[in-house]
Amino acid sequence: MKKKIMAMALFVMLIFLVAPAALRTVSAKANETVTVTHEIVYIRSGPGLSYPIIGEALQNETFAVLQKDGDWRQIRMPSGDAGWIAGWLVEESSNKTTQSAKMGVVTADILRVRESPDLTAPVVSSLAKNIEVTVTEMHNGWAHIESGSVSGWTSSQYVHTGKNKNTGEAAEGGLSAAIVAASKLNIRKSPSLHGETVATASYGTRLQITGADHGWYEVVLDNGTHGWVAGYYVEHENQVEKAENVEKVKLLYDHTNLRSQPLSSAPAVARGNAGESYPVIKQAGDWYEIRLNSGATAYVASWVVQTSRPAGKNRPGLKGKTIVIDPGHGGFDNGTTGAGGTLEKLVTLKTANALYKKLVNAGAKVILTRDSDTYVSLPQRVAVSNANHADAFVSIHFDSSEDESISGHTTYYYHPRDFTLASIVSKNISRLIGTNDRGVKFGDFHVIRENEQPAILLELGYLSNPKEEKLILGKSFQTKAVTGIYDGLQQYFQ
Repeated sequence: MKKKIMAMALFVMLIFLVAPAALRTVSAKANETVTVTHEIVYIRSGPGLSYPIIGEALQNETFAVLQKDGDWRQIRMPSGDAGWIAGWLVEESSNKTTQSAKMGVVTADILRVRESPDLTAPVVSSLAKNIEVTVTEMHNGWAHIESGSVSGWTSSQYVHTGKNKNTGEAAEGGLSAAIVAASKLNIRKSPSLHGETVATASYGTRLQITGADHGWYEVVLDNGTHGWVAGYYVEHENQVEKAENVEKVKLLYDHTNLRSQPLSSAPAVARGNAGESYPVIKQAGDWYEIRLNSGATAYVASWVVQTSRPAGKNRPGLKGKTIVIDPGHGGFDNGTTGAGGTLEKLVTLKTANALYKKLVNAGAKVILTRDSDTYVSLPQRVAVSNANHADAFVSIHFDSSEDESISGHTTYYYHPRDFTLASIVSKNISRLIGTNDRGVKFGDFHVIRENEQPAILLELGYLSNPKEEKLILGKSFQTKAVTGIYDGLQQYFQ
């Protein structure tokens, strides 16, 4: 009897292992779509973080849903292929066609009515705000409306029927006009960074807002040109704050480059000196877009400024952030051995434990890839970061060289997106420990290369250098190194 039960249990397990997707996957509803809510989201070959990446989706892109598997959605990619995307990184909507007529009210200042449900279709008429209409059909975000002699299609989000989720996002928010806050702003045919550019607007141009869609605004220029602009490149005309309530940044160094774009490689449009203060228009990742005295705009890196924020506007730092600390090596993997016999695996664990306590006290959620002298494989370390959606992954190591005179600390990154994190942490470590700063470098290391989360690898010093080995083992060095990493993470998240 026991053999039969065991055989049956084994059979069930084999079925689950062979075809898990078939047991969990369910078909999507007709016309169900998802819209990406994050800047860049990976598309995978299967429903899980362990599956290979086969593409990328940008914020505000919308895809048809084919199947569901737990928290994952299978989508139709632009190429026609199918791929899987994480459900927690998208917004779902089920756009069922309905033929039942109902009353609605126009919520946009000027609502364009088109010949067919397409942004490229000819405009047949326009209606003013608060005009009542009859909605005869709803389909894929479009509404067919009738009002007097006017009949045609328009975006359903600007016709309030009491049911459509994004109704009048712009109009009900009191937004009627916006001022371009970038030196040059592309106006696109559709609400996507992939949309064709139909016009450009210079800094200070006033745009009439007629609608909104997931952070994008539908606008009209004075010459009648209409299109879409990204909301983070404009200021709302009726929401401009008083000068005393504007966040400002103060430069920390002389000859600071103020750049044309939020990139270290972008050309400098001006330079500023320590102590100069500029109002902030907005924050773009790890950069601030600032207003120059001339009225023009520029970008400055967050790690070369000090911010002053109005009351009630302080941003959270480490509190609530998930940080994975990865003490290098462990178990049978000793890492490098110092000039005096120091084992790298023990020093990395000591440093990681000290950093763990400091970050936990600041309110961060901290996870160690190992908390004892045990071996953890490189893929396992990466899996800890990806599975917990870490806000930062920090791998701690100590270096070695055949040349005993070489000394200093080095910070490595692999993905371009992580250069800023590496730069900020490196500067803060260098500021405190006082050893040779060997800079921020590209490093092809598994734990940062395969990591989907912000990830860096630190080589905090050379154990092969007898003098530096002795320094590293001292309590003062450990305290300063940990504080430098801590301060860097704090600054990065602010």
